[in-house]
Amino acid sequence: LISQGLDSPVHGLCCHPQLPLVAVCGYSGFLHLWNYNTRSLHLVKIFEKLVPHILQFSPDGKILVVGFTNGYCKLLKSSDLSEIVSFRDSRDCVTHAAFNHDTTFLALAHADRCVCLYSHRHHEKSYPKEWTYCSKQKSHWRPIVGLCFSGPESEKLRLFSVGEDRRLVEYAVKGSELGGLRVVSPDTAVEQEARPTGLLWYPFGGKGDNQKVLTMNDEYKFKIWNTVNRSCRKTALAPTYGGPIAQMMPVYKDVDGEDQFMLYATHEKVVGLVQLPLDGNPSKSMGLIAHPGQIAAISIDYQGQYAFTCGGSDLTVNQWLIDPQPVASASVMSGIGIEPFVKLVDGGEEGEFFSDMKDYFYYAQIRSQDEDTTKARVLDGTIPVEEIPHLMCALGYFPTQLEIKNMTNEVKYSKFGETGEYVDRIAFDDFAKLYVNHRPVFAVGPEQIQQAFEAMKRREPGPMSRENLLSLLTSEGEKMTLEELERCLESLVGDPAIHRALDEEVEALDFAHNVLGLAETEENKQQDSPGLNAKAQWDSNATLALSSGLPEGAATS
Repeated sequence: LISQGLDSPVHGLCCHPQLPLVAVCGYSGFLHLWNYNTRSLHLVKIFEKLVPHILQFSPDGKILVVGFTNGYCKLLKSSDLSEIVSFRDSRDCVTHAAFNHDTTFLALAHADRCVCLYSHRHHEKSYPKEWTYCSKQKSHWRPIVGLCFSGPESEKLRLFSVGEDRRLVEYAVKGSELGGLRVVSPDTAVEQEARPTGLLWYPFGGKGDNQKVLTMNDEYKFKIWNTVNRSCRKTALAPTYGGPIAQMMPVYKDVDGEDQFMLYATHEKVVGLVQLPLDGNPSKSMGLIAHPGQIAAISIDYQGQYAFTCGGSDLTVNQWLIDPQPVASASVMSGIGIEPFVKLVDGGEEGEFFSDMKDYFYYAQIRSQDEDTTKARVLDGTIPVEEIPHLMCALGYFPTQLEIKNMTNEVKYSKFGETGEYVDRIAFDDFAKLYVNHRPVFAVGPEQIQQAFEAMKRREPGPMSRENLLSLLTSEGEKMTLEELERCLESLVGDPAIHRALDEEVEALDFAHNVLGLAETEENKQQDSPGLNAKAQWDSNATLALSSGLPEGAATS
């Protein structure tokens, strides 16, 4: 029995980093500390006229942070839940809390998009250390979805936040003791269309390349970012069970490579495991239904044996036994090289699409050595990275300039941590993996074009004028020149003249059907995302990886 008689939604959950204790808080004001080995209630605290929302233990386990819906934050001694200090530097709900690795700094994110920093230090050497307010920043214009400090591997202490505004913001922390929480500019645009859903420090993979953060988005992608030069080092397909991943954390401490697993949770229903390294292999992940609705919080015990989840309004806390062996076995059985990735391509290895991929790749080798020549060519099975965007377009994926930059950096730095050298050519197997991981999971159809037109018109009724459309295409975002527009129109409709290809009043659906040539049917959408349906179906074998650690009926509401 983990908890019983819960009388209100449970949104706060956190495991002690050194003891078999789990803290749980609910909207009626209770805070429970349970021993999950003996299934006994260890400590209880009731907050009068306050609604606790999140919980976070310090890395040394001595402090428990409680964040409330009205902006209050209380630091409690984990030994007896007595209060150390209380802060209120925002009047909106505390949504995220993070300690640095040695518990000298605490950062909070609030629903009003503010980030607050607190430090544990001496005011004067003759006085003991105490927690004090440092600074506050409002660097996002949409809700913050992730907050984390750099780990002990980092050369200097840094704080990161990511928001639904698609910005990854870095803060200078050490200089904040005397000055303030300083934003390190410029911030990093991590997405163009997708919305970020989470963030964590990611020291895994790559010898000497551990200054990284991991972001997740609502288009089922993982992105690993080097925090030194702000480049995207990896984009990988995320599990597609039950919705985009919203929370994620490593299962084991001080473990890397294939022995490390990540526990994840979607916004609703599903929790699962992913085996490292993150490479988009669908056989290295599993998911199961843990709650009927929202998953408010997840946590892992200090030994990596149990996972805990709470379901918010379902008044339930579940304890799960973690057994990663079925996931590891499925990864081995799925094949080596590109075999598990080819299964995600329409028709598989014997299909027409995969045959076209090979033909285009071989042609790209010839093209890179000049087509108009009679000299003998030496083909080594690789192409220069400059050919990647052309190949992607030939396969029906039209990357933006930012996506091209991300793909190029991924190949360029793929072996930099091991050899210290850049990679400027790519083989077919690596290209196939790159394509599967970078292509969009969802096809672009007329509905998305209509949404884009509505955004450009700022929701004004009626069609968009040709002049306004041309002005936006040539002045906003990744700007196009008129020459580029004419070349595109000639390829699409056979006429480079803008005034003939586009009417004076441009309708969104007419533009989608008659200019871009996009189909309307749902069947076409599914064909444009090969492998998605097979991935999204429930895998009955996957449920072996997480089994409930509670006796029947123990998770009570």
